[in-house]
Amino acid sequence: MKSLFALIGFGVVAYGFFFFPLGSRTAWQHCQAIAQTDEAQELRREAGEAAERLEGQVEDEIDRLRDAGPPDSGTEE
Repeated sequence: MKSLFALIGFGVVAYGFFFFPLGSRTAWQHCQAIAQTDEAQELRREAGEAAERLEGQVEDEIDRLRDAGPPDSGTEE
């Protein structure tokens, strides 16, 4: 029953986000206008570059771990 109320509540909020004006625009239109600013575009580019660097570091670490082989069991014979 809680899930049903949560789903209905989410639907009402989502409907309001897209269709109720806040001043001259809806919340969705405000978000779109903000996303088109130069600062937001710069943030998008920088976040993409950071994600690419992180991807490279993760791939390097995976390769390093694969090359190291399985960990020692800690017992010597």
